[in-house]
Amino acid sequence: MFIGRKDELKELESLLKKDSSTFTVIYGRRRIGKTETVRHFIEKFNLKSIEITGVYGATKATQINAFVRKINRASRGEISTQQKLKEWQDAFFLLEDYIETLTDEKKVIFLDEFPWLDTHRSNFLSAFSEFWNDFCTRRKDIVLIVCGSATSYMINKIIKNKKTLHNRVTQKLHMHPFKLKTVKKFLESKHCNYSDKSIVDTYIVLGGVAKYLEDMDCTKHQLENISYHCFNQNGLLVEEYQELYHSLFQNAQWHYKIMNLLSNKWSGYIQKDITKELNTSASTINKVLEELELSGFISSVTMFGKRSREKIYRATDPFSYFYNRWMKEQQSMDFKKVALSQRYKIWAGFAFENICHIHTHEIKEQLGVSGVNTQTHYWQHRGEKGAQIDMLLEYVDGSKNIDIIECKYYDDTFTISKKYYQELREKISVFNEQTKYRYNIRLIFVTPFGVTANEYYNELVYKDIRIHDILN
Repeated sequence: MFIGRKDELKELESLLKKDSSTFTVIYGRRRIGKTETVRHFIEKFNLKSIEITGVYGATKATQINAFVRKINRASRGEISTQQKLKEWQDAFFLLEDYIETLTDEKKVIFLDEFPWLDTHRSNFLSAFSEFWNDFCTRRKDIVLIVCGSATSYMINKIIKNKKTLHNRVTQKLHMHPFKLKTVKKFLESKHCNYSDKSIVDTYIVLGGVAKYLEDMDCTKHQLENISYHCFNQNGLLVEEYQELYHSLFQNAQWHYKIMNLLSNKWSGYIQKDITKELNTSASTINKVLEELELSGFISSVTMFGKRSREKIYRATDPFSYFYNRWMKEQQSMDFKKVALSQRYKIWAGFAFENICHIHTHEIKEQLGVSGVNTQTHYWQHRGEKGAQIDMLLEYVDGSKNIDIIECKYYDDTFTISKKYYQELREKISVFNEQTKYRYNIRLIFVTPFGVTANEYYNELVYKDIRIHDILN
């Protein structure tokens, strides 16, 4: 059963209504479900198609040979060559010959793992550009889709191409991990009978990556699955972290270093401090930060009230957080025991806060303000009365409204104690003093099971949002 990707499928469907050929670029981290989404689109609309996939690490000759073989098989031997082709231009000429044997209805030309086809000095990209510019654009029936996990390549070589492919892309689709609601549907389709809390526990580790979720064994407990895949020598994710970044980015050592750094500090770093910590130049760091953010591994928020609007960069990829805290130094571990420890529960509290940042839109839906423009900030005041707000939602509609969002991850209903009540009062008081009482403050809680409606709750809390509300 195919789950999710409604928006992506809707975008792809729109291509069938265009009175011209189209060129779509799909990118996103590996194992996210790019290939399956395109295949489902082709199957759903019963489209004629040819799928050609790049071979990782192969030579130019091997890539061309595999390319030609796919054309030969798709044409059932009608389009073939007696000699081995040596140049990509000839391979694309063969593809053109095959396309011309097909009827005039819309047809999908799907080049998967596109960056792998473009080996060093192969002239692949120039031949591909000629195929699109001189053949496809003269027709009305081609839905050309190129797909790849190597995000830096897809962005810099195609989307931002300044030469033969400049402004040629009809549509770009950045495929993100699933949100919590889709993860629940995905697991239910596999007959995983997990509670809402267990689904969040899973998301804290795996995020919304389709392949990670697909490989879960629903006859086992959620903790058993994580223990096996992350700590057993045969587990899917034991070597995943290193392979992930090298598959996505060229010269990935800086992406890897930045993610290691950001994954170990919940509050994040400004660019200047990242440069200092890694002892490198700002120009090196800025490009890597841009690529990591475009790929969805990190996010940036501004420091509220600062004129410079300097950004704080935070890692948002759940698996990267989990790897750096629990997997990096552990060859093997009984995760079921660790997950019950106090140190894990403390860590999970911070990880849950990260999940709240990822689901800002869903939180806004529960507040009834999904259509209102907002900005998320980090705020801190250092002084005799210090205070820090990790998630501050500013309404930019002129209303001067601000929501302070507290994320608390507990196994039961959360209760505001007298001590915590005083801390909250102090935090709001310091914020009001520092902002000259210009804003209307609302205090929002996000928790698994809600907040006890005691006297402190009734005085301070505008609304508490439960995990159930976001998942259903």
